[in-house]
This record gives sequence, structure tokens and C-alpha cells, in this order.
Amino acid sequence: LEGQQATLRQLLKALEQFGVEAVDPEGEPFDPERHEAVSMQPSDSVAADSVIAVMQKGYLMQGRLLRAARVVVCSGPPEAAQDPEDG
Repeated sequence: LEGQQATLRQLLKALEQFGVEAVDPEGEPFDPERHEAVSMQPSDSVAADSVIAVMQKGYLMQGRLLRAARVVVCSGPPEAAQDPEDG
């Protein structure tokens, strides 16, 4: 485990030297140019069209997108349960 962590640190340091940075957009507004929505979920605590969770981080290299972050987006507050007869 310790060896894996050391390898990861070295890899991240090498990527940083080439201008690669991780994109972790949790809580930010959804941006289709930088994010890929994989799911939508209702939420009272997060604004609609904001990122609720990051399923896979994205990456930028010197400001250019290498991989979009795969995210769960808030669809707005949950709607009250409706009676099927009220339709």
C-alpha cells in the first residue's frame, strides 16, 4: 500500500510538471463543455443544474480539456408524490 501511494505521488508530480491538472467540479454549475452528465438526481440542498457528485474526475492540460469530468447533475427539488388518479 505504501509503495502504491509513493508511485501515485510521483505520477501526479510528473503530470503537474507537464501542466496537467484534475478537474473536480462538485458544487459548480454544470458546464457541457467540461462535464459529461451521466445521471440526474433531485435535491433540495443543491441548486438545479449544479454538479451533485463526481463519478470520474476530468483533466486539463495547460488549460485545454483532456477528459471531461463525468458527473451527476441536480434536476431541481424533488417533486411531491402524486396520486396516480390525479395524474
